[in-house]
Amino acid sequence: NPRWIALQVMLQVVEQGRSLDSVFQSDWFQSLPAEKRDLALSREIVFGLCRWYVLLESLLAGRLQKPLRARDRDIEIVLLIGLYQLLIMRTEAHAAVNETVKLALAQKKKWASGLVNAVLRGVLRDQLELGVDADAQAYPQWMRAKLQLDWKQQAAEIMIAGNQRPPLTLRLHTRTSDIESGLERLLANGFEASGHALVEGAIVLASPCDVTELPGFEQGLFSVQDAAAQLAAQLLVCAPGARVLDACAAPGGKTIHLLQRYPDIKLDALDSSASRLDRLRQNLQRTGHSAQIMVGDAAVTGDWFEGDLYDAILADVPCSGTGVLRRHPDIKLLRRETDIMSLCAQQAEILEALWRVLKPGGKMLYSTCSIFKDENENQVAGFLQRHPDAQEIPLKDANWGELRAHGRQVLTGSGNMDGFYYALLTRLPES
Repeated sequence: NPRWIALQVMLQVVEQGRSLDSVFQSDWFQSLPAEKRDLALSREIVFGLCRWYVLLESLLAGRLQKPLRARDRDIEIVLLIGLYQLLIMRTEAHAAVNETVKLALAQKKKWASGLVNAVLRGVLRDQLELGVDADAQAYPQWMRAKLQLDWKQQAAEIMIAGNQRPPLTLRLHTRTSDIESGLERLLANGFEASGHALVEGAIVLASPCDVTELPGFEQGLFSVQDAAAQLAAQLLVCAPGARVLDACAAPGGKTIHLLQRYPDIKLDALDSSASRLDRLRQNLQRTGHSAQIMVGDAAVTGDWFEGDLYDAILADVPCSGTGVLRRHPDIKLLRRETDIMSLCAQQAEILEALWRVLKPGGKMLYSTCSIFKDENENQVAGFLQRHPDAQEIPLKDANWGELRAHGRQVLTGSGNMDGFYYALLTRLPES
């Protein structure tokens, strides 16, 4: 039952603090004896419920005479699944109510079936609708306040974009195919697609699909990567023979792009997660590229650096992920306001460490998928103040995002892209 699967996934997210990625990649989920369409429906419910959880939880609280006990969190999520189907999926009322009542009974809590039935039928009777500020109310209060502080007039537009379903964007291997040929190949195999308006080599599919069915996917012709993420390899220009470090590299999207765009470089791919590096190895094998893979903390160079300085470094650092909420709506439930300060400290440590392994005259591209200024332009401003040997290379000529005091910011939804930040730095030669 797709609703039962959705309930089990949501319990792992809400009660155990697991990310959707980790649940969907788990042996439990992978071994479910469910039809493909049922798994697809369960994912639709889960992603949608994470996207609107904060708002629906507030609506539910207003319709309960007293809060549910902590041990009845499963029934709370059952009710939220019902509300999501009625208010957002617009599932036929009879089916939504009946299936949600069955879901409560499946939890072996007979008392809950009457509550579920009463709440959902009350919503139908009262013709409950989402308010005009629904998009903002779907964000945790602290996140909403920080977006309004950082972006003022743009905050409402950012929050609306963050609640939308993201496009399925591909990266074309442009050394083996031009964009016209790539589009023709997709169309000939029944996939409607168009070239991205701002990013060379990016292709947007008209509708989602199983990417393994794309012609040329297994050979590395196409890879899944948001258009904003594809900008990294374009910005970090690498000369033939250059020693390049992709720090925090897994699962390898940017690693592969660098190797495709600059085939003569010597690339080291570093990440602290051995399991995520397994996915990078798979991607390297699929696309026919090679790199030196290293397990280690980018902030602790003594564990992995062997003394040969790098010509170019991609510092795609851990961040709040607020720019990719469209793809990872569970961030709304898992991220806490207190995380931002610790993330900023971690980012600063990584920057300091990587700077020491960059050659004089070398370049470092600092990157996040965040839209918070503390992680982006403010982080770079602090770094430049601490390092007189660092100079920023302004990204003035780009046709995407907006130029900031330091670096360039893509806001969520701008150009139909995820939220990303880039700043390009160079280490001045020693005098």
